[in-house]
Amino acid sequence: MNANTDHEKIFFNYFLKKSHYLKTVKPGFFSNHDIDHLAGLAKSFFMSFGESPSKEQMKAIVADDPTEMPDDIVDQIYSINLSEYDEDWLKRTGESWVKWRHFDKQLIKTIEYVKTQNISPDNVEDVVQRAIGMISTDGSLTFDADLGLDFFNPEDHIQRKTQKMETGWSFVDNVSGGGYDPKALVVYAGEQNVGKSIWLANDAANFIRMGHNVVFVTAEMSAQKVLKRIGSNLLNISMMQYDEKSANRDFMKRRIERVTRGILPPGKLFVKEFPTSQATTLDIEAYLKELEEVQDHKVNVLIVDYINILANYRNPNTENTYMKIKQIAEDLRALAVKNNMLVISATQLTRGAWDSTEIKMENIAESAGLAHTADVMYALIQDTMMHANREYWLKVLKIRDGQGKGNRCRFQIDYDHMRLTETDDISY
Repeated sequence: MNANTDHEKIFFNYFLKKSHYLKTVKPGFFSNHDIDHLAGLAKSFFMSFGESPSKEQMKAIVADDPTEMPDDIVDQIYSINLSEYDEDWLKRTGESWVKWRHFDKQLIKTIEYVKTQNISPDNVEDVVQRAIGMISTDGSLTFDADLGLDFFNPEDHIQRKTQKMETGWSFVDNVSGGGYDPKALVVYAGEQNVGKSIWLANDAANFIRMGHNVVFVTAEMSAQKVLKRIGSNLLNISMMQYDEKSANRDFMKRRIERVTRGILPPGKLFVKEFPTSQATTLDIEAYLKELEEVQDHKVNVLIVDYINILANYRNPNTENTYMKIKQIAEDLRALAVKNNMLVISATQLTRGAWDSTEIKMENIAESAGLAHTADVMYALIQDTMMHANREYWLKVLKIRDGQGKGNRCRFQIDYDHMRLTETDDISY
């Protein structure tokens, strides 16, 4: 991205108006030497006083600074009328420009690092991973205006309750204290082919009914099959009839309109298919940003089917499955926190847990990494008898800040509509 001096003046003026952007500024950000030096002075003022300097304060700072600068440089910057520019353009373009400057500087550092290394078959993997990490991450880059809690400010000590997201399941809402936190990572654990995808599809249907915008990312089955499962549930069309009924456009339109006439306007749903074992959390995040820009709506719930078949961009060639699952889970939770959205996914049980009704944390593949990262974890339990009776147990394995660990509830399954129904058969 090229930015001439006029653009740099506009960006700098915008950063002064939105002062938290000043903390992203580093030496060399602005190609114009005078603007770059002025930005450094403004950043120092912000870091000391928590706000941008006024025009008069900036002039006083420049007067005391030994660096020679044009007499009218401050007037040039502060005289820009930002109301002449679109606010969204200023924010989007300004942030993109900062990201580019960070990337440009990191790329130079990475090239310099690689040049200093004596590459050999023994260290080439380590050098590559270090280089990838240097380019893809910069812990100092953030556009977050939140400076944290001030211990000496009495207002910051007020314990404000997080608005919980109800799940549509009475059992789950009860054990979780009213629902999930918006920034939580929820993980279902179940054996192969036990129906993890059914649970994820039901969660999607529930949150849509309650007005939340949902994105369902699938790396296992096709987007069409996922849409069919959720559609069968929400539109009350049997799986056996879905192919035939969905071909009737007028019929589908009427069924979809029924959903929109509920008590609450339904949320939106987008289903995105990624290749198995190739999609990373970076790919998912890029898709979410593109979707929000095009559709102009906030994603409230991200459902990923499922953790074990995502790729790990941090260590793409690692054979350490524990580290792979742990890092993917960490990245999903970071995505939840960063975007203020609920993330729900699933993982595999170990083979030793098959056909068992006493699932514990140690029965979860790579459980240690997941246990430390996930906010809520469930076991989906279905032995041979339960399968014949079309039912599951949902057992709480972990719940952060909740009292329901070890509790379980029996659910019935309507496979014809891919619909779960909770029962009052609950054990504590």
